[in-house]
Amino acid sequence: MRKFFYILPMLTLFVLASCSENEEAGEYDNWQTRNQHYVDSIANLAKNGTDGWSKMLGYRLVSSEEQPDLNNNHYIYVQKKNHGTGTQSPEYNDSVRVHYFGRLIPSSSYPNGYNFGKSYSSSTFNEATDVPALMAVNANVDGFSTALMHMVEGGDWTVVIPYYLGYGTDSYASAKIPGYSTLIFNVKLARIYKYKIDTDTTWH
Repeated sequence: MRKFFYILPMLTLFVLASCSENEEAGEYDNWQTRNQHYVDSIANLAKNGTDGWSKMLGYRLVSSEEQPDLNNNHYIYVQKKNHGTGTQSPEYNDSVRVHYFGRLIPSSSYPNGYNFGKSYSSSTFNEATDVPALMAVNANVDGFSTALMHMVEGGDWTVVIPYYLGYGTDSYASAKIPGYSTLIFNVKLARIYKYKIDTDTTWH
């Protein structure tokens, strides 16, 4: 009888561990298909101009002499919450300061999408105190670079980037991003630093 009580907790732990592993394994079941459905739904909104959505061809494709048969994965999709007050957009070799929040499409454990990165350390964004991240436009995935090169200072966008213009078919392990992932960003462009002209990138 005493053995039974020792074994029972062990069995319980095993069952709980198994359930946890199964849930984690199922988090990204049919991930490519689910992401494609999401992108196609946003592309349909952009096609009809619904809720302010529009599309932009990826920078790498625009600058390439050879273009593939274009489909929804070759565009980014943007919803402009605020156009901004700036008069120029950054170019590929420029640097910028941006506030951003990046997430994946909704999943069972993350109904709002898994957050894989953000520019602010607190749980909520405070523009008065949070320092925007400094980055080179060309240091990003093609979809993010594309968005930045269409924005002006003060622009506040939601950007949907299909896997083809994101991290592709392979997993980006350090950020826990599976292959074929759609990247969704809230992006606010705070400042532009022109290449070889604006050498002081200190935020003040």
